[in-house]
Parts: sequence; C-alpha cells; structure tokens
Amino acid sequence: MKKRVICSILASLMMASALASCSNSGESGSSASTSSESAEASVSTAESEGSSETSGYTPNFEEEPYTVHFQYLVGAEQPGQDAVDAAVNELALKELNMNVDLIAQTGGTWTQTLSMSLASNEPMDLFYGGSDSFGTFIESGYIRDWTPYLQYVPDVVETLGDDIKAGYVGDFLVGFTQMKERGYQPGLICRKDIVDELGFSPDDFNVSITDRSSYDKLTELFAAVKEAYPEMTVIGGSTTPATYGVDLADCLGNNFGMLDDFGQSTEIINYFETDNFRFLCELSRDWFLSGYMSADAATTTDFGTVLVKAGNCFGYFTRIKPNANIEAESQTGYEVYAIPVSDTVVKSSFAVNAAVYMLANASEDPVKAAAFYNWAFTSREFEDLINWGVEGVDWVENEEGLAAYPDGVDVSNVSYHNDFGFAYPNQFVGHAWEGNDPDIWEQYEDYNASLLESKAFGFTFDPTPVTNEIAACNSAFDQYDNDLFTGSIDIDEGLAAMNEALYNAGLQTIMDEKQRQLDEWFAAQEG
Repeated sequence: MKKRVICSILASLMMASALASCSNSGESGSSASTSSESAEASVSTAESEGSSETSGYTPNFEEEPYTVHFQYLVGAEQPGQDAVDAAVNELALKELNMNVDLIAQTGGTWTQTLSMSLASNEPMDLFYGGSDSFGTFIESGYIRDWTPYLQYVPDVVETLGDDIKAGYVGDFLVGFTQMKERGYQPGLICRKDIVDELGFSPDDFNVSITDRSSYDKLTELFAAVKEAYPEMTVIGGSTTPATYGVDLADCLGNNFGMLDDFGQSTEIINYFETDNFRFLCELSRDWFLSGYMSADAATTTDFGTVLVKAGNCFGYFTRIKPNANIEAESQTGYEVYAIPVSDTVVKSSFAVNAAVYMLANASEDPVKAAAFYNWAFTSREFEDLINWGVEGVDWVENEEGLAAYPDGVDVSNVSYHNDFGFAYPNQFVGHAWEGNDPDIWEQYEDYNASLLESKAFGFTFDPTPVTNEIAACNSAFDQYDNDLFTGSIDIDEGLAAMNEALYNAGLQTIMDEKQRQLDEWFAAQEG
C-alpha cells in the first residue's frame, strides 16, 4: 500500500472518505472563528448541569427498550461476533433498558458502507468518522450537533476536558475523541538483538530537528547493521523521517498549509518548501544511495512490520507511543526497541480529532443515544467486550490484572479479538493486553501531559470551500511523495517539480483559506 505523508485519519486506521453532498437538513455550523468560545461555554454549562439531580439520563425500565445502533471498527469478520452481540445486549438491557445493534465494520468495507448508510438514512445512532469529512457531514445533514446533548454525557465532558474543543467546527460540536495518545511522535522500530549485538543502546539516540547532527547517530547505526548483515534490508517499507516530517508542524487537518515550529507559528506556510523538509529528504537520499533501503522502497507494498517478521529486515520508521514496542513485538515476533526521532511532540486539533464518535441525524432518540455513549465511555465491561470478546472464552484476567488468552486459546483459534482500543470510546477503563506494563494507561496520561500544545489547538479547518483544490493537490502530491520520502529521486529536481505541481493545483488558494479561517479564530480568542 502506498504511504503518503499521513495527515489523514489513515495515520491510525481506516477512515471514511468525503461523502457526496445531498440535501441539507438545515443544521449546519457557523464560522470557525467561534469554536473555542463555544466549546468553553458548552463545557462549562454541561459541567454545571451535570451536577443537577434532574440532569443526565435515568433509564425507565417500564417502557419498551430503545435499540441504539452503534457502528464501530473491528479487525476482521469474526465467528465470535454473535456471542459479543448477545453479551453487550444483555449488559445494556440490564443497565440502560436498551438493546444494542452493534454494526461491526472492517477497514475494507468502512468507506463504502458508511457512505451508503448515511446517504440512505439507514438506522444509525452513533458512528466513528474522520475529520476530513466533518464539513461534508455537517452540510449534508448526516450528523447532529452534540452541544444540546452535553448534559447526557457528563462523564465524557469531565474526562475529556479541554480536548472537547478539538471536536468543534465553528459552534457545531461534531464529535468526541477517544482516550488515546494526543500527539504523534516519529520513531524507529528496530530489532533489539541486533542493536545490542552491535554495541548500541536506545540512550545513544537523542534525535532533534533543532540539532541536525543528532541524526548522524542513526546513520552510524544503519552503517553498522549494513556491514554486519550485508544481505539484510536495514530500513524496511516506504517510510522515513521525511514521511513523518509533518509531525514537526501543525498540519491543520491536511498536508496543504501548516503552522511551522511545532505549531508555535501563526502563519500558514507550505511545509514542503521549508529547510526542515528538504533536510529530511536529503537524509533519506543519503540512506537510499548507501543501500540502507531497498531499491523499490518508493513502490513497495510491504509494510516494515511484515519485512521484519520475515527475518531479513532490521527496522522501520513509524509513529510511536508509550507501548509501541509491545505492539511491534506482537506484530513482528521479535523483541524491539522503539527509538524516538523527535524530542518534541505536538498536541494539535488534528491529533485529537482525527476520528471522533458522531451523533447521527438518523437517530430516533438522540437523548438515549447520548446516554448510551456516556455509558459506553465509562463501562469497563462494554470496552472489554468490543475489544477482547467474551471473558472466559476469548480472554481472561491474568495475575497482573491484564487481559490474556485462556488456556488452549491463541491468535490462531480465538473467536473474537480486535486490539482496536484506540478506536473505541475509552480504552483506559478497559483491560490492557498482557505484555504491557500494568500502569500503561498512566503512562499514556503522562505522555499526553508532556506534549507541546499548538497555538491553534481548538481550531478545526473546514475544507468545504476548497474541496476541489484539495483533491487536485492530493493528485499532484501522489506523483512525488514516496519518491521524495525514500530518497529515490534527486531531491532538488523532485522538490521543485512537486511544489510547482502543488501550486498549479491550487495550493495557494487552500493556504489562503486556512489563513482566513485561522485569523478569524485567533481574533475570537482575543475578543
């Protein structure tokens, strides 16, 4: 699969693409300049209302149960889905007097199914959608503004706090993010045995874009691996630090117009004209010419995880988080190190709102749908069921308090297992999987607290006015991205050609629109 600079929801998961416009329901957002003011007012109101005895939702067990339609991601179609459905329904009926229609979707069917469901107004209460479609969903009338229903999600409001701001487009609250990492840190996943054998340590690497010589240590490591294992691919896949160069800026939702200096600037620039991006591309070029990457790095369809698992690849670049090494070990079969290649991590609106849970306009009872979401956000049993399956059948709690396979069950015969906590409402209330530290959720909280907040945090760009230009720029970008990221072409010629193609496709128009919306937003914060 071709990997582009990942300023889209595909950075983390499969996401729905923008949907074709249809009739407007009359419910739409206002100017983006008001978003943080609306967020602060709404959160404050919800917190005060949440303390009232008359606020919130109290189940009425004497009425007919409401059926809530909840769409969520799964890794694959699984034989244990029916058992999970039954267990979730039993739990929700007991605690909420609600039935639950779990609409499990895999990445392969996600885009088409979500588009068709929303466009045809099929039964839907809550669904998981990407930020690139916020404007389309609002204008098409597919979603409801969460703001009138905040009193029914008091636990969500309290837990997310200021992070709710990232879910606004104008004064329209599109959705709620999940409990996960709040920033993207580029990193190198590499085989521990080889690193140790060659006398290196993760502590040797203190990589920072503010000290370009710090990348020399990576080059030294790659040279040593190449010398010791001349037949091994040193850097697998098609990703490099240049691929994740956008993490050194605030991309504001897409690749076309960013805030430089880890989001500490307020001027929209073309990141692909910066010295930082050129440096990272030139670094990739040096590595490519030194033979550390495969000759087909720009076009390979093999992910680094697959190549490392096959045994003839040292490592790959990706985005890392507190338990990245544990995830990589399960994917590759090798003990690995996760080495950061940036010492600063940005907390941006996009990092928080890349995908959110939305309230469908098709919901027959949005109050009950909201109440269900608040319950789902706080229920350990629900989180464990949709992530790990039925306790005692698909998983058990081990001595460390972590989820693990029961005796006789493993990845080859388990009936239900997702490990998609990042895409569910609140994985922090559920069990982490064995291999993680028992305090992994506290590690996530510490990581999130260490992030550098972009000056534009709380601003969400509405791409609707420049949809055509974005599509044209994506097409132009696709012609050059991986060639430049992997150093497979001359950098001077490639950068010049790509930037010319982007401007011809309408890049300046996109940047001007971003700057206009952002300036309005900043003005509202000062008012």
